[in-house]
Amino acid sequence: MLEMQGVLPSLSYLGIAGRLRTDAGPCIPVRSYPSGNAGDSRFLSEKKLKTAAVVTLGCPMNQVDSESIMSGLVSRGFELVPETDARVIVVNTCGFLEDACRESIDTILELAELKASGNLERLVVAGCLAQRYPDDLGRELPEADAIVGLDERGGIAGLCESLLGFSDPGPDVFSRVVSGPAHSAYLKIAEGCDNRCTYCTIPSIRGPYRSRPVEEILEDAGSLVELGARELILIAQDTTCYGKDGGPPLEELLDRLQVFEGLEWVRIMYTHPDHFTDFLVEAVSGNPKVIPYLDIPVQHFSGRVLRRMGRKGGPDRLHRLLENLREKIPGLVLRTSLIVGFPGETERDFEELMDFVEDVRFERLGAFKFSPEEGTPAARLPGAVPAEVASARYDRLMEVQSGIIRAFHDSLIGREFRMIIDEIDEASHAVRGRTYMDAPDVDCTVSVFVDTPPVEEFMKIKIVSAGFYDLVAQPL
Repeated sequence: MLEMQGVLPSLSYLGIAGRLRTDAGPCIPVRSYPSGNAGDSRFLSEKKLKTAAVVTLGCPMNQVDSESIMSGLVSRGFELVPETDARVIVVNTCGFLEDACRESIDTILELAELKASGNLERLVVAGCLAQRYPDDLGRELPEADAIVGLDERGGIAGLCESLLGFSDPGPDVFSRVVSGPAHSAYLKIAEGCDNRCTYCTIPSIRGPYRSRPVEEILEDAGSLVELGARELILIAQDTTCYGKDGGPPLEELLDRLQVFEGLEWVRIMYTHPDHFTDFLVEAVSGNPKVIPYLDIPVQHFSGRVLRRMGRKGGPDRLHRLLENLREKIPGLVLRTSLIVGFPGETERDFEELMDFVEDVRFERLGAFKFSPEEGTPAARLPGAVPAEVASARYDRLMEVQSGIIRAFHDSLIGREFRMIIDEIDEASHAVRGRTYMDAPDVDCTVSVFVDTPPVEEFMKIKIVSAGFYDLVAQPL
């Protein structure tokens, strides 16, 4: 049994997007799969025995990786089923945060119990935790039949076949299987990170920044739109760095995404404040399909703390950027993430952060208390902030932010919006969705009660009441 102590890291400043199971939604091929085996009787008989599940932990980047793993499995004749029915399960882990690492280990051990109580024969551990701690996991986790890092994830489907005793006919087919609702899909545009923030392990886990080729991204985008995507959410460790390793810049990619009929919203997540250009700001403000919503994790505002974090832009440049974005992009909604209790953060540093939050008034904000992450420079910094102080600062920050959000939500009452529909509960006549102001999973939702369920992906609404997390609207 794997012991947590001494093996896992302990930085927890980002949230977990959640746990996505393969039975959570339809599995739709994004590209067509080769049909050369369709008439092979061996293939048809094996297909009944080839059952697999993929469990995803962590961020949307992991979700996209899992969908590629699912594609490889489907291309080899596997049927994707719930975990209790699977002969082989792939756990795509998160290894970035202490809480995420613990969730990954707990999930692995929970699923391993299906070897005794279910159909499970083989358990494959993949993803960031496997990339970061392959030797530890291999030595201390006998429940796992294979440990597969990020560099080897392209061969997971073939490995699953081998573990079940099937022959290996060739390399996996790289594509995607959509595991969530078809109307809103993540589009990964790059992998890795070069920013080297002192608290972050992503460069050591996912490697240096690599932009995906534009044509490859456009092919995926076109396939997703053809299958029903009306919202594409651009993700990477740093979306604003796209193309800076030799390709066209993000603004050109945004321009080329305009060609897809049926695509209505392009949402940009995980930007970096140091990498915005005037051209990018113009592209966001002038592109009719790019919605006025930007996710910009600024982490802090004190210049002293930002320098210790390895964040290079500084408070003055950050403030100018946000003012410029507000000025140039009408109706802009800003989302950010902040860390309190970073080593060396003084009361004065924290008050600077508080003043900044009250001044900018982010419509969406997540805050996290720092804890040292194994192997990062920040873990070795002097000036640790006592836990009780960090907690008190966190509480103060969130109290102020709750007032900002309530005031913002109150200002929406009586206003009309288009809402993308995420869920319809026919029994209660409730429709739940989001306006452009909210990304899935991390932001707020809108509830609308209707007599007849809508048939389109969007509906017009008027906000009639507001809470802290959710809005209530009436149909128009």
